[in-house]
Amino acid sequence: MFFQKKTLSLQPHFVNNYFNYMKRFLLGVGACFMFLSVFAQAADTRVLLTIDGEPSTVEEFMYIYQKNNQTGDAQQSLAEYLDLFINFKLKVRAAEAAGLDTTKAFKQEFEKYRNQAVPKYMVDKEAEAAAIQKAYGKMLWDRKVSHIAIQCPADATPEQEAAAKEKIERARVRVTTGLPITVGKGKRAKVNPGVVEDFNTVAAEMSEDPSVAQNDGRIGWITAFRYIYPFEEATYSTPVGGVSEVFRSPFGFHILKVEEELPHREIHAAHIMKMTPRNDLNAAARAKFQIDSIYTLLQNGANFAETATANSEDRGSAQRGGDLDWFGRGQMVPQFEDVAFDMTQDSSISEPVLSQYGWHIIQFLGARGTADLADIREDVMSKIRRSEARHEIEDAFVNRLKAEYNFQLCDSALAPFYALAEQYAITDDAFQAAASQWNAVLFTFADKTYTQHDFVTYLKDNYFSQQSTPRAIIDEKIGYFTARELRAHENAQLENKYPEFRHLMAEYHDGILLFDISMQEVWDKAAQDTEGITRFFEENKANYPWDEPRFKGYVVYCKDKNTAKAAKRIIKSAEPDSVASYLNSRLNLDSVTYVKFEKGLWTKGLNAAVDKYGFKDKKAEYTPTETLPVVFTVGKVLKAPEEYTDERGKVTTDYQDYLEKEWIKALRAKYEVVVNEEVLKSL
Repeated sequence: MFFQKKTLSLQPHFVNNYFNYMKRFLLGVGACFMFLSVFAQAADTRVLLTIDGEPSTVEEFMYIYQKNNQTGDAQQSLAEYLDLFINFKLKVRAAEAAGLDTTKAFKQEFEKYRNQAVPKYMVDKEAEAAAIQKAYGKMLWDRKVSHIAIQCPADATPEQEAAAKEKIERARVRVTTGLPITVGKGKRAKVNPGVVEDFNTVAAEMSEDPSVAQNDGRIGWITAFRYIYPFEEATYSTPVGGVSEVFRSPFGFHILKVEEELPHREIHAAHIMKMTPRNDLNAAARAKFQIDSIYTLLQNGANFAETATANSEDRGSAQRGGDLDWFGRGQMVPQFEDVAFDMTQDSSISEPVLSQYGWHIIQFLGARGTADLADIREDVMSKIRRSEARHEIEDAFVNRLKAEYNFQLCDSALAPFYALAEQYAITDDAFQAAASQWNAVLFTFADKTYTQHDFVTYLKDNYFSQQSTPRAIIDEKIGYFTARELRAHENAQLENKYPEFRHLMAEYHDGILLFDISMQEVWDKAAQDTEGITRFFEENKANYPWDEPRFKGYVVYCKDKNTAKAAKRIIKSAEPDSVASYLNSRLNLDSVTYVKFEKGLWTKGLNAAVDKYGFKDKKAEYTPTETLPVVFTVGKVLKAPEEYTDERGKVTTDYQDYLEKEWIKALRAKYEVVVNEEVLKSL
């Protein structure tokens, strides 16, 4: 809404069908893919069985067995489950033999699943928990602040940065200790302690925030996640009544004063508004008269929402009965907010309130504080990931990796980069030409060594920086480069470090292959092998009895008798697959429909026209429409299905089961399966 408080310059401006099929078909028992496994025991690397010489360990088998039987309901015996496991591994072996694991589609699909699972392991859990607690602590409180800013863009020169910093530091002295004053001259001169000046007076004089002319530096209420991170951090790390240290943002240098703190509170309110155009006294008087009249109506029992919809000039909220939804301190203009946050009684209505935009009548609909952390933990974490606070978690993770992998940075190899950056920008060809000659060891970790030349190569593609000094640019880039390489190394170690991740990747790998090979050997065959499924149906007709007859054919609705005669001729002479197109193209016009028809298989009671004309049921109640009054059927009544399409769903499913059993027989004949009975008994 336009009357809301204007934002400041500081505010921040799997899966697809594979997943479902894998759940359904893995081992034939609906294995459920989860990111964290309940299997947490020491790895058992004993070979349980081999298929075509390829071993499967006890660890692999027990992981899948326990995952599929974790509920404890009707658990299958290990021997029964082993048979399913063998069938599963045979199919995967067949997929690998067919080269399905080498295709581009497989590699992309597997990489997608892996990328989805990786983030849970690439994080410092302690740092994440600390960040959540820190953010939640801020969310418990609202703080009112004033602010002084000295503009200094991110790409400022060192001289510009130094001048801006000196100016903000001088402002801070004036509002904290005061500038010393020299009294007297010569030998009698003495320096008296400075007088601390009023923060807002200094802001009005020195601040370069464009809003200072209107507010003397008074920003108002600050809540968590609403301002850029440096501003938020300074707000919540400064004592109430105190002045912050100087801090930097992309906009410049800042200090702020925390004037007040209150427990965080949000309110739900509605309002009715009449605008008061500037420099129009008649319009302002008319708005005051109108708002007073509306207030009288409400006092006499008028419905607030209906009155708002009919009268409010804030059309966005008027469409919702004046509802403004929930809002916190600092989101509305002060005059509106001061009244709204003083209200406490549900459905109470304020007297008319004047803001810079017009007159308001506010209805209070409720209030709430910060929810319990347990209820909003995921939401807090989501907000952290979208804020600069995430860098603290990322840095903690990288620092953990540095310690774990014995990261060593060679300062003497980095020093030439500082010196060269003083002469040339890292984007200059001269920088690249000079640095490309170096090849000393720059840093090491684990079993990896990175040279100066590796860093130069990185800089060619990662040259953009918001840092202003040469040293800061090099520090930023070496930090990004080392973090990238450490994370890449850790990513490559996940299968070795975390058994549950290794098992999950094996599930993804085998599950995708299982889907692809099953599609090729069973599902596509069942859909395309018309001759085979027909033969299967003929051999198993007795398995598809009907408990009542069905009418098979067409029911046709015609405009008149002549159309009906023509339709009968077409149905009689045309190929079954062509009936629909012939009826539409030969009998219907763009502007007039002469015939409609349905093709199907009906039991009694499904279609009144079929009951009357197909089943010849004299008791059937069917009344033709005025536009298509002539109705007839073409077909016959069947006591049992005469072809597989009459029971397509059941027959197709059974045929797929048949094909799968035959396929497994062939796989067991093709590949040698050897079970270590001694190991199996030990389980």
